[in-house]
Amino acid sequence: MKVQLFTPYLTELNIMNDVDLLLHDLNNMFPVSAEFGNDLQPMMLKKVKRHHYAFLKPGQVAVKAWQLLTGFIVTIRKDQAGKEIVERIYFPRQIVTDLASFFQEEPVRLTYLAVGEVSVLEIKKQDVLKLGKYAETDKLIQHILFIEKKFSEATANMLRMPVTESVKEFLDLYEVEGLPYCYCASLLNISEEKYKEIKWLLQRKGAVELKDPHQFDKLEELENTQYTAHKVKAYLIKNFASKDVGDTGQIAARFNITEKTLTRLFKKAFGVSVVRFIEKRRMEKARELLNDPEAQVGKVADAVGYKTIHHFSRVYKNYFGLPPKAGKKQMK
Repeated sequence: MKVQLFTPYLTELNIMNDVDLLLHDLNNMFPVSAEFGNDLQPMMLKKVKRHHYAFLKPGQVAVKAWQLLTGFIVTIRKDQAGKEIVERIYFPRQIVTDLASFFQEEPVRLTYLAVGEVSVLEIKKQDVLKLGKYAETDKLIQHILFIEKKFSEATANMLRMPVTESVKEFLDLYEVEGLPYCYCASLLNISEEKYKEIKWLLQRKGAVELKDPHQFDKLEELENTQYTAHKVKAYLIKNFASKDVGDTGQIAARFNITEKTLTRLFKKAFGVSVVRFIEKRRMEKARELLNDPEAQVGKVADAVGYKTIHHFSRVYKNYFGLPPKAGKKQMK
């Protein structure tokens, strides 16, 4: 696969929000104590790596682990002919390292490669060992092992499918927008051109029309896959400032699913309800707009989708702990 090379670089940034999000994710999986969270926070460093940066290389021993925040990381091996083959794709909010190397000091077998510019939270092995006194550490390791097993099983299952069905399953399971076709094709063991052709046909004809009984009789309904949840998320990101977008019944109808199904799928995929997701997007945008000293609270409320300034002010105060006007004073 041909990819442009860049010189790797990194920067350490303000990471409080990212670590808080990590702790939020962990707390959705199992209870996280305040002591564990307090010890973990200073151990995490946020770093940014450019395209094609190698986090790990064959023969090394892994002494760091990362939570991927943005971008993609792929693991690559070379076959006997020297061809690069993708074995694993890591997506945002997943934990990345070679577990056998990290805990058992075995040599790394694959190259762990950044695709595009990526940001990560980095933790050193010595710090992970310090966290070993907490039950949360063992639970997290077990969760990572579970995720790795599920990805391996899903990949093996896709490789057994007919080509068109495997691409369909891959696109349903994973949010790959922005990931170059060559990596997707390599994981599925098909040519890049074949992958592009099948993806184009799937998008052109639509998933429902492609439920050919000879190829897709084993597929579940779209409402039972991550496909629908990611489509809803993309819609909400684009339309969160619309005054009517908070009606979950209308959102569900738009995607031809029930309101109950929408709630279940979205919470399962992203760990937060539709209503809370919309609120978070609106509040972040409102705070950004209020940074402007000329901004008027009423106009900001309207711009982020609230019908009345009273409703906006109440939500803003509940979210940030102070009213919009007080927030503006602090920003000045």
